[in-house]
Amino acid sequence: MTDLAPDDCWGPTRRRRVRDLTPAQLALADDLHTRALALRAASEDGLSIRDAVNLAAVQLGLEAPATEGEDQ
Repeated sequence: MTDLAPDDCWGPTRRRRVRDLTPAQLALADDLHTRALALRAASEDGLSIRDAVNLAAVQLGLEAPATEGEDQ
């Protein structure tokens, strides 16, 4: 596990909920988590957690970008 910043709100307490994931799913979740944290840290305008995760997912190619209010 990586060292977490004191203000990291996605610390180990969140991981307890994902025990049933496969190793591949855990690796993907870790990649998403790491990318989202990096995006928030690099954000000058205080990117929200939700926006950081959504942007990280798009960057990782996990989902197509959707506009707000778009039917899914």
